[in-house]
Amino acid sequence: MEEKKEIHVLVFGGGGAVGALYSYLLSISPLAKVHTTIVCRSNYPTVSTAGFTLRSALWGNHTFQPTKVYSSLDEIEDTSIYDYILDTTKSHPDAFVGGKPPLARLSPFLPETTPIIVIQNGAGIEEPYHLAFPKNPIASGVLYITISQPAPGEILQEGKVNHLRIGPDHPLPEKEQEKIQFFGDVLGASCKVTVHKDIRCERWRKVAWNGSWNTICAVTGLDTQSFIKSSPEAKELVINLLREIVITAEALGVKMDPIDSLIKDHVGWTIKAPPIVPSMLQDARKGAQMETEVLCGNIWRAAEKVGVETPNIKYAQAYPSEVTRRPY
Repeated sequence: MEEKKEIHVLVFGGGGAVGALYSYLLSISPLAKVHTTIVCRSNYPTVSTAGFTLRSALWGNHTFQPTKVYSSLDEIEDTSIYDYILDTTKSHPDAFVGGKPPLARLSPFLPETTPIIVIQNGAGIEEPYHLAFPKNPIASGVLYITISQPAPGEILQEGKVNHLRIGPDHPLPEKEQEKIQFFGDVLGASCKVTVHKDIRCERWRKVAWNGSWNTICAVTGLDTQSFIKSSPEAKELVINLLREIVITAEALGVKMDPIDSLIKDHVGWTIKAPPIVPSMLQDARKGAQMETEVLCGNIWRAAEKVGVETPNIKYAQAYPSEVTRRPY
């Protein structure tokens, strides 16, 4: 019997629900022996001593302990041992230094051959990583799943949706693409993963939903069903937001589905689904910082560069920064 290959994965943001889940799924992959090191912050005291408890509709109930747990990137002594870096933090540009994300602290010490995979919402999220790691292969992930952390170290996954799409935002050399494919294969042995050679279409498909539904729910303080029933004009507003985003993507050279078909799909399934509380509304209700820059700001700035008017996106972004002050 052939011995499984050992790989080491550093998960920055591993204390969050997404990072914790994928740390677990990597650790149970039958295709490799994966050692996971996670960096977490507020839940470090719990996770470092007791690990995580997972309650999942798809994977059952488990407790698991990552190989190593750190409270800061600064505690990591040797980055050369890691075959992959997985960043699952939320993108908040105001935490960047010189346009570079917090992970950039590893840049002077990380081998240039180490792939970095970033699972984040939003448009243009790869650029800060290209700036910080100009020679490393960079891929980003577009995730569809319902997952939360109701208490420190307790991960709750609900529903049947489970799909991670990963790939670069521009073509990689064959050997670097093979590394991304191998990561996808190892993780994909435990969950649904699709590896792309160009992730931009998939990213903008999700940006279209997030930039419309996620934004408007945060602005109004309503879940998807409550919003669509709130006014005869509600549906039209969502459609206008979607149209601005899709036209922007096409102007940037991203090959999208036909605009009317994509709008019909994004509006249709959301209206038929049970009430959804999107991530920005969840953050607003908790008084947490929202991803307004990557879900709104990056869209209209990209649109301006290619001459696309986005009045609704600009108007929407004026409000989420104030939403956290509302008492829900």
